Amino acid sequence: MVAFIYIRKSWLLLPFCLPLLNSCLVLKESPKYQFSEAYYHSRLYHKKKKNLYIVPAEDSIKIYSTKHLNKNIDTTKSIKIAFPLHKKPASFENYTFKKGSFDFDVLNILFKYRPPVHHFPAQFNNNILNAAFYIGKRTDFYKLKYKQSPLGVFDRTITHYGYSIGVFTGFGASRIDEYVTQNAITIQYDGVVHIVGLAAVMALDKVNFGLNVGIDHLLDKNKKVWIYQRKPWLGVSLGLNLN
Repeated sequence: MVAFIYIRKSWLLLPFCLPLLNSCLVLKESPKYQFSEAYYHSRLYHKKKKNLYIVPAEDSIKIYSTKHLNKNIDTTKSIKIAFPLHKKPASFENYTFKKGSFDFDVLNILFKYRPPVHHFPAQFNNNILNAAFYIGKRTDFYKLKYKQSPLGVFDRTITHYGYSIGVFTGFGASRIDEYVTQNAITIQYDGVVHIVGLAAVMALDKVNFGLNVGIDHLLDKNKKVWIYQRKPWLGVSLGLNLN
C-alpha cells in the first residue's frame, strides 16, 4: 500500500512553487545529460564492477581507480581510453558507465486516470495545469560506442538514459460541478487542488517521462462533497530536470 503525505496548509508552498514553475519555460543544460567529469560505476574489461573517477577529454577518457567514493583517488593507477570523434581504435570496446545522484524536477502531469467511485464511471482527465515538484533517487547510464556509416566512417556516440523513483507535490485544477459532488452544488467551476504522490521517472537525454500515482485534495469548502477527495489516480507526466 502506498502511503501519502497530506499537507493541510498547502498555501505555504506557493512562494516556493512560483519560481520553479517559471523555470519550466526555459530548458537548460543539465550535467545529468552530459558524460562529464564525475564518479561512476563500471565493469571495465569484463571485470568486477568498480567505483571510478572519470575525466573525459576531447579525444580520450582518463579513468582513475578508487576503492570508496569518499576516499582519495589513487592517481598512480589510471587507464586512458582513446575515444576520437571519427576513428574507432582497434582496442576499443563498448563501455557503459553508471552514475547515482538525487533528482529534483518540475513535473507537468499530462493526464490522470481516475477509477470508478460512488457509482461514477472511470474518468480520463487532461487538465492543462497540474504542476508539481519532484525529488527522488536517480541512476544515469552512459553508453559509449561507435556507429559505422554506409561509407565505412565511424562516428562515436554517447547514449544517455536514466531512471529515478521519488515523491512529488504541487497544485493543479479539477472540474467541480453537480455531477462530481452528487448534486450537492448547482455551479460549475475549476477548483484548485493540492496534489501529492509517488512517481517513477524515465529519462532519455533531456526528456523525462513519469508514471505517477497520486491523490488530490480540493482546497475549498466543497472538498467535503467532492467524490474524488483524497482518492488515488494514475497519471503520466513530462519533467524538466533542475539540478
